[in-house]
Amino acid sequence: MEMPHAPSPITELLAAWHCGQMGAGDALADEVYAELRRLASRHLAREHDRALQTTELVHEAWIRMSGDSLRFPSRRHFFAFAALQMQRLLIDLARTRQREHLSDPVSATLTVHLVDNAPQPADVAGFACALEQLSRLDVRKSQVFALAELAGFDIAETAELLEISVATVQRDLRFSKVWLAARLTC
Repeated sequence: MEMPHAPSPITELLAAWHCGQMGAGDALADEVYAELRRLASRHLAREHDRALQTTELVHEAWIRMSGDSLRFPSRRHFFAFAALQMQRLLIDLARTRQREHLSDPVSATLTVHLVDNAPQPADVAGFACALEQLSRLDVRKSQVFALAELAGFDIAETAELLEISVATVQRDLRFSKVWLAARLTC
């Protein structure tokens, strides 16, 4: 008889953190900090004008995640959500900087792969707006794009996180790239 697979220590800490168990947040932070720094470094590597340091990005994302009463069923869900929070922070920062310097638009801080011959988005705020429009049109397609292109998860990981097939991820990603490219070339 096969024994059931025991949850990882991180998964157990996530459950304790969600329940508000004393010390669980600190223990979780100790356990995941190195991986969060790796995710933050990956996001910041694509920045042309680094306004945040790795530690600042990790801490800001942690604060946003701590404020939510979200339940993460696994460590993979937790890290996917953390990566998306980091990306949102960078987009929010770019929007703020653009508002402060209206006469001096912020150059793109994202490198995204849309469709062949599509220009890279020159305006981060415009790209964020197009991604929000896609989210209103189809939440799953925007999640697929965000996880695969912005957070850096591969197709199989994205499928697992969203609990959909690899073929669905591939279709949604193709659609999202074409849809976003069309919005950004207008």
